[in-house]
Amino acid sequence: MSEKKPIIFCDFDGTFTEKDIGYRMFSSFSDRQNKNLVEDWKRGSISSRDCLLKEAAMLNSSLDEIYAFLDDFKLAPGATDFYALVRNYDIPFSIVSDGIDIYIDYILNKYGLGEIKYYCNRGTIRDNRLHLEFVYDNYDCLRCGCCKGARIIDQVGSEKKNWKVIFIGDGLSDLCAVPHADIVYARGDLLNYCREKDINAVEYGNFFDIINSLRESGVFAD
Repeated sequence: MSEKKPIIFCDFDGTFTEKDIGYRMFSSFSDRQNKNLVEDWKRGSISSRDCLLKEAAMLNSSLDEIYAFLDDFKLAPGATDFYALVRNYDIPFSIVSDGIDIYIDYILNKYGLGEIKYYCNRGTIRDNRLHLEFVYDNYDCLRCGCCKGARIIDQVGSEKKNWKVIFIGDGLSDLCAVPHADIVYARGDLLNYCREKDINAVEYGNFFDIINSLRESGVFAD
């Protein structure tokens, strides 16, 4: 039997980026009025789709104002090195996010990584208002706007037995991806969840840690 091929899925906010950009964007442009909404979402009182729609209703800004705000954000330490290795080893890699393409696309292109595939919710600014579209089928998931577990299913599907699915995340929006992953790299709220549920996860601090781990496991073989 041939060895499983690695495929990597990575969260964006606070994982591929240094900070949670989506939360900070809505917080800044709503004068922090979104804080209670996010707390409700964390408790499971509302879905992320409902949370995003209500946050979007608070935003009254032009696209140029949003882009100017985004210029202060950076990728996570080691993220570019990690992607260079993934590309060098020809490992399928995509970003899966319950955020919005407006800032994901902007940040990736800012760092010359516009070629990276990403799956997320779609946003457009019209008359200073943010309009959202939830463009992906989430199957049975009622929790997410763009379900990361569903995106993994989309890509590996019935061929799951042939793939070693690696997921990298940091938060509660990543929970749906965990059951579909063979290896989970976790920190923050995601790591706490995995520990509470006795789910095997590899703790990491930054992408250099993940690079070292994947070298040790032979995924990045010298």
